[in-house]
Amino acid sequence: MTSLFDSAAACLAERDITQKLAATARLAAAWQNSELTLSPCSLPIDVGRPEKPELVDARQLQQRGFGLAVGRAAMIHAIAHIEFNAINLSLDAVCRFTAMPRAYYDDWVRVAAEEAFHFSLLSSHLQHLGYQYGDFPAHNGLWEMVQETSYDVLARMALVPRVLEARGLDVTPGLMQKFAEFGNTRMSEILAIILRDEIGHVAIGNRWFNYLCTARQLDPFPTFITLLKQHFIGEIKGPFSIPNREKAGFSAKELAWFCEL
Repeated sequence: MTSLFDSAAACLAERDITQKLAATARLAAAWQNSELTLSPCSLPIDVGRPEKPELVDARQLQQRGFGLAVGRAAMIHAIAHIEFNAINLSLDAVCRFTAMPRAYYDDWVRVAAEEAFHFSLLSSHLQHLGYQYGDFPAHNGLWEMVQETSYDVLARMALVPRVLEARGLDVTPGLMQKFAEFGNTRMSEILAIILRDEIGHVAIGNRWFNYLCTARQLDPFPTFITLLKQHFIGEIKGPFSIPNREKAGFSAKELAWFCEL
């Protein structure tokens, strides 16, 4: 039987978008059907990317007004880029950290499949509007944090789902409203699907962060603050959706801290 870790590494390394989406779906089905083992990974762990979009520094991205059709398309493209990176970060979380309980892999394989679904929705909608994924430049901030936390699953769980992905819980409701105001109800519907699922994805990050803190006899809140200071440049900025973050499993102490920022 094939190793889950080898299968995830192969998906991660795939450069062709269509092939990556198909491989991720096959991975999820094979894992659900108990067709993959937890035998050691024999493949190198390396991310595969399509030639486009061009990756630039976030400060170099052109700001386009939301009131323009091209500006709204650029925003959809930016969200699609986040979801594409989220496929890769989920696959990396599977094949890089190979000493976790089976339930951890249940969670992150499912996240990879859901992120692939999100990307497919956004890519199709972009095509409906006359654009393709890759038509606009993008930045690499999410994947840079994935790389920076590759040394420890605790750091990964603390900072990628609980900080970078959690930002979507705050901004997505406002984006849904703005797209609806400009008559793009389909995009609002897609964002509603993404928000529903992302609450669950952040909850997974919270669950495994707290699991690891307990296993290592660490106090979660100061551990989070220490890792945040170590890896995150600047400060976490609000406003925060406290109801969505509460649904995603942030502790009362963390929610109170967010309210103070």
